[in-house]
Amino acid sequence: MAQRFKNVLLAIDFSAVTDDVVGVGLKFARDYGAQVLLLNVYEEGFAFSGLDGISLPVEDLTTLQHYSASRILALQDKMDALVATLKESGLKVAGRVIEGSPAAMIIDEAENGGFDAVFMGSHGWSGIKKFLMGSVADKVVKNSRCSVMVVRPQVKD
Repeated sequence: MAQRFKNVLLAIDFSAVTDDVVGVGLKFARDYGAQVLLLNVYEEGFAFSGLDGISLPVEDLTTLQHYSASRILALQDKMDALVATLKESGLKVAGRVIEGSPAAMIIDEAENGGFDAVFMGSHGWSGIKKFLMGSVADKVVKNSRCSVMVVRPQVKD
């Protein structure tokens, strides 16, 4: 019988749920001997919407481009540090930061990268944020051709 899960994608956003997604996804990958890709999708429009808790006054395109480039570099640094830590434990892990619409990019990467499963977090957004942004997890679950595990954050006492 062929191994069903050889390549696993962990979609992370460096929020509070990231540790939970990584923990669950790596346990799964270890059990199956799977390779892991950590994927972070940077969505420029989200950062400028004010919905992420910040609001950046944008005066010109150069300001936008500079902010975007520096944000992507900061995310890549975080990704590189996480991958290095995980590799020390002997795991087959790689990491990438890409730009685009999170749901679409996760689905595309899962399909074109030959992934057998996707692990991602659930923010549990409600109200206006969910209405405006939709749920990335909902979109990935509904449109992905591979298995998807949505990890809820651990409830802290």
